[in-house]
Amino acid sequence: MQLTKRLRAGAGIGCVVAMLFAGSGFAEETLQADEQTAAVLFFNRIAQESNNPYVTAIARESAARLAAKPMATRSSRQEIPVISQPDSSIAVPALVNNKTMGTFIIDTGSSYTVITPRMANKLGVVVTADTPTVSIITANGVIQAPMVTLKNVMIGQVRVDEVQAVIQDLGKDLMLSGLLGMNFFKGKSLTIRQDRLILEENMGNGQLSSL
Repeated sequence: MQLTKRLRAGAGIGCVVAMLFAGSGFAEETLQADEQTAAVLFFNRIAQESNNPYVTAIARESAARLAAKPMATRSSRQEIPVISQPDSSIAVPALVNNKTMGTFIIDTGSSYTVITPRMANKLGVVVTADTPTVSIITANGVIQAPMVTLKNVMIGQVRVDEVQAVIQDLGKDLMLSGLLGMNFFKGKSLTIRQDRLILEENMGNGQLSSL
């Protein structure tokens, strides 16, 4: 896969986070208990890992504001700021297993979510002889790739539990942690509107529409 070109050269996670949360209103929303805990953890991790003082300040402020907010029920409609790439692909920051942050490409052409071996290592995922595999098509032909189950994956306020993910090398770009496939978006309709991804719960499978 030629995925390394999908992320802008020199675009760091600090830039992604700054665009995602500066003015996005994420920290102004009220969340359920588990979501609020994950969101606070998300912002705290950004503050710890970022070398950009501006991004660090935003993350710390957002974490403090979230911790002070009351909880409420989840809306069926969520808007998530995204970053459009030159090749029209969409990148979003995601929090995996409530602890590890990474940059994922939304890939509605993929049945499964994908994580890179580097992301799997950061998550502490161990592949053994008993780990199930799936057949995937690559530039070098069909290969058997290990498939694991992630405890949860969260983008913005949207969290999906028990996400099956294929471990596959996606190139040398260290900024890319994986792809969000249709199994992540199951039961949701997707609308991409300029710089936002709009997710809504529905009774069928996930669909993609572009405005």
